[in-house]
Amino acid sequence: NYEGMAQELIFNEVFPILFGQGTNIPTVMSKVLFDSLVITPFLCLPVAYVVKSVIFQYSFKEAMSRYWDDVTNNGLLFKYWSLWSPVQCLTFSVVPEHLRIVWIAFISFFWLIIFSSITAQGQKERDLLDDSCSLEDGVSCRIDG
Repeated sequence: NYEGMAQELIFNEVFPILFGQGTNIPTVMSKVLFDSLVITPFLCLPVAYVVKSVIFQYSFKEAMSRYWDDVTNNGLLFKYWSLWSPVQCLTFSVVPEHLRIVWIAFISFFWLIIFSSITAQGQKERDLLDDSCSLEDGVSCRIDG
């Protein structure tokens, strides 16, 4: 999986250079905060929406619109931070480096359930908006099932 390879590089190669290899509280918190506030909202989650747009054949603009909608209306980042901030504290403090990606993959199983429910909620809301009846011309309404 592309994300596992990227995380191996970021967490086990780049983070030690940027933040050090220690498991003390300042080092762990630096890694968790950088992951939560930079890597995730500006790289990981947007890439997931772009991949989905390629699979389901909609535009990059639509992918970013859906991402923003899920962030602002469906609590995507809050739910992400609620799960992953404590997990990443464990990742960078007690999980041995060679097991970090396996640990993250295990937790990702549960995250994908949450993530799927968030994106499905956003899709359901978009479908309702698309199906809404608008009497813009004062006469007609699209009723096609």
